[in-house]
Amino acid sequence: MNTKVTKQGAREARAQRILIGCGAFGAVVGAAWAGLDAMNVAVPRPLLAAVVTLGIPLLGWATLIYWRNVDEAAREAHKFAWFWGGSGGMLLGLPIMILTTSAKLEALFGPREPSEWVMGGLLAMLVLQLVGYGLVWAGWWLIRQR
Repeated sequence: MNTKVTKQGAREARAQRILIGCGAFGAVVGAAWAGLDAMNVAVPRPLLAAVVTLGIPLLGWATLIYWRNVDEAAREAHKFAWFWGGSGGMLLGLPIMILTTSAKLEALFGPREPSEWVMGGLLAMLVLQLVGYGLVWAGWWLIRQR
């Protein structure tokens, strides 16, 4: 019995290290991107394509390893939070669609290129989904800690 508990503890520790590693990777890439942007340095498209082409499969692989190493309660918390929190957060962004055919959106954010509007919309949806996910995930665990 003790071996099983120790084995699960080691698996969860591995999952936490993977999660921290993915977060650190994202922070480094984000900081580098912001630093280059602040210095008005344009990232060459082939380099950007290479980072994305390598980064997405690597993060997918890390996610798979993480998923295989967490317990059933953590899996259920993630599934519940992604469904309800991610969907709810995305729904909060839908009222902005009312503004897309009016000058109000441009008055709020200033004139932009079409590609900037697309990137801004994608980023806004991602942020809304992540905030919703985080709130529901934290609520899931808070309710079950009693």
